[in-house]
Formats: sequence, C-alpha cells, structure tokens
Amino acid sequence: MNILKKIILIIILVTVFSSCGILKKPIKIGVNLWPPCEIWYIAEEMGYFENTPVEIVRFSTWTDNMSALYLGKIDITHSTYLNAIYFSDKGEKGQIILSSDTVVGADGLVIKSYLVEGKYLKGKKIAVEVDTDEHFLLKKALEIYGLGEEDVVIVATTSKDAKEKFISGIVDACFTYEPFLTEAAIKGDGKVIFTTKDLQGYMIDTLVAKTSTIKKRRRDLIKILTAWYKAQKYIENNPQESFKIMGGKEGIDPESFREFYSSFTFFSVQENLEIFSSESFKNKLKEMNGFLYAKGAISEKISIEEIYNPKIIQKLR
Repeated sequence: MNILKKIILIIILVTVFSSCGILKKPIKIGVNLWPPCEIWYIAEEMGYFENTPVEIVRFSTWTDNMSALYLGKIDITHSTYLNAIYFSDKGEKGQIILSSDTVVGADGLVIKSYLVEGKYLKGKKIAVEVDTDEHFLLKKALEIYGLGEEDVVIVATTSKDAKEKFISGIVDACFTYEPFLTEAAIKGDGKVIFTTKDLQGYMIDTLVAKTSTIKKRRRDLIKILTAWYKAQKYIENNPQESFKIMGGKEGIDPESFREFYSSFTFFSVQENLEIFSSESFKNKLKEMNGFLYAKGAISEKISIEEIYNPKIIQKLR
C-alpha cells in the first residue's frame, strides 16, 4: 500500500471513529445519594446515550459533587437555582440547562408548640444553615409573618444539627429539610408552620453544565437530555426493574426507593420551555442573586442571563 493510500485510510478511520464517539472524551455526570441522580444509571443500562460517551461519577456528598464541576472535574451536576448562583464565581463557569424536578413540602420551618404561631418568633433563636436554600427560604417565611432577620437570632449550623439543637431546646425554631423536619417536630415538641408548599417555584432541582462543555459539546448534551427523558419513561413503564437498579445504588430496597422517588415532580420539556421564558423564573434568580450578594456569599451580583442556557432544551421540543 503506497503512502497516499495509507493517508486516505487514516483520514477515513479518524472520521468514522470520531462520528462513533470513540475519540471523544466522555462527558462526566456527577451524582450522589438522591433519587433523580439514579435516573442516569437507567439511561446507561438501556443504552440511551447512544454514541455519546458518558461517565457517571459518584460522590459521597452533594457538596463534593457540586464543587467538582467548578473545579473542572465533571461536566454536568445536579444543583438548585440558588446554588447555581452561589458557585458561579467559585471557578469554572456553569449554566442551568434544565429545571429537572422538585419535592414540594420537603423543606420547612418548625417552631416550638409554646410559640403558637410565626409572629411570636420575634426575638427567638432559629437554627439554619446559612447562605443556603434553607436560609433564603427562612427569610421568605419570616416576611410572611411580618418579620425580618434582624427581628430574630440566627444560629448558624448544619441542617442536621439544626434539628438536634431544636430537639434539645437550644433554639426555638429551625429551618431544615426532610427527614430532619418531621423528626424535629415529633421529638422536639414542635409543629411545622411553613413548607415549600407555601412558597412554590423557589426550591427547584436543576442540571447545571459547564459552560465550556455547552460550547464544545452541544449535540452531545442534547442526546444526554434526550436520554434523561427516555429513562424517565422507561422507569414509568418498568417500575419494578427500575427501582431495583436505582434502589441498589442507594443501598435501600426497591419499595422504599419507590416511595421516595414518587414524592418528586419531574418537569417536562414543555414545562422547561415555559420556565426559561417566564419573568417569574428570572425574578426568582434575581431575588436569590441579591440575597447571596447581601450575605457576602458571592463577591458581586451575577448577570442573570449568564446563569441559565435554554438552547439545549429548545432542541428537544
């Protein structure tokens, strides 16, 4: 075989392999213990990623998962609106490409029974993990009762320890999430007076992609979001098999996983298109942006248009 033929053969092979995804680096998706994260394993098992190489990277905590994207170690991770803003100036740039799901009522405020109602929180101690979704939601809850943060004593702690401080009587109230929320009310002689049922549209889970990946691998991201929806459909049609696989990733039995998974509401393509184009969505981001800046959690306010990118989901319509 002469030199010219060898060169032509090499060019053909490179073209074929590239089109098959063999020469592409895998797109790394970060996951942790959270039911929506396990959907990716169904997509992988059923071959829904097709010729797009994907590597699912599992982390022991959500914080490590989120941080990995901004350190440039993964391409996609699960986040919330507020955390997408919080991490926006912490390293690699990322953008929300999907509003994925929500659990309505899973975060809330519990107070001691002797307080009767929220307005009596004035001057009282409230435990909360500061600069988080829970802290932001606490601020919104206090406004409902005619109070500001300056009217109460904020006790900074983790969401789990907020529950413990409430049960032990160190604080009069705490803002946390399930299962800590219900446990605090039961064991700490308290009652839940506010949850995200009372303030919907703020506590939304998202998929955040690295901005450089969006620019370089848009077609692959379209396939990955397509796989996300195909996997959800498969789970709906094959629950027994799916919950066995997904529950196994979290070390729990299929029935327990089913109960937790069923508490989630997943947003369709059409719902995402409506969310991204709505002023309500943009205003919520602006509120969170202002909150984090006022707390010093971000060095400067972020341009809202830089936080999200609707172009990927628009290709799925």
